[in-house]
Amino acid sequence: MPEILLDDIEALRDAFDAVPDEVTVTLSLTRKGAEKVLELLETERSTEAVVVPVNDLFTTTEAAPVLGMSRPTLMKLVDAGALGHVRVGTHHRIPMRSVVEYQRRRQQESEETAAAVEVFKSNISFGGQQ
Repeated sequence: MPEILLDDIEALRDAFDAVPDEVTVTLSLTRKGAEKVLELLETERSTEAVVVPVNDLFTTTEAAPVLGMSRPTLMKLVDAGALGHVRVGTHHRIPMRSVVEYQRRRQQESEETAAAVEVFKSNISFGGQQ
């Protein structure tokens, strides 16, 4: 394990011991490590669930339940270009980043739709009343 990562782990553990309610610590991470931490934080914020990605790449069978859909539906999204993927030989793999981005887009679209419905409801009238 790189020396920087070992030092960061120790700094984080020390911060947990020092103050139980709030943790402030400065870490030196590799770019790849920082990207993983960012993905984790963004996913937890957007889904309000604790997510610990085990893989950087998911099979389509693994990614479908994470996204709450069937594999055939996921494949339609892949084929339409709506979900990022890479090819490993003849197989599709879904990067964790693509899963997070799709979830974020879906949440944003849901919020926009709900707002549009509220605007529509406020503009309709029944029986000639406004």
